[in-house]
Amino acid sequence: MKKKKQETSSHENLLKAFCNFCGSTVGQISERTENRVNAVYDCPKCNVNYCDQCSYEKEIDGKSVQLCLRCDSQIEKVM
Repeated sequence: MKKKKQETSSHENLLKAFCNFCGSTVGQISERTENRVNAVYDCPKCNVNYCDQCSYEKEIDGKSVQLCLRCDSQIEKVM
């Protein structure tokens, strides 16, 4: 008897960016701060993802930006 190939929905195959510090992805509650994660950012210099709870925000030239905890570089939103 042949086994049927188990089908998975395309939704299950999607990859989600997560914070390398607390492990949370967008919509989850960060265990570190107990607040909902609204965004995940990537530091191109360190190659590390941080959520909005584990990175820090600073105003530069009148614009609010997220900065990397390791190198203080401006990080880019990925999710």
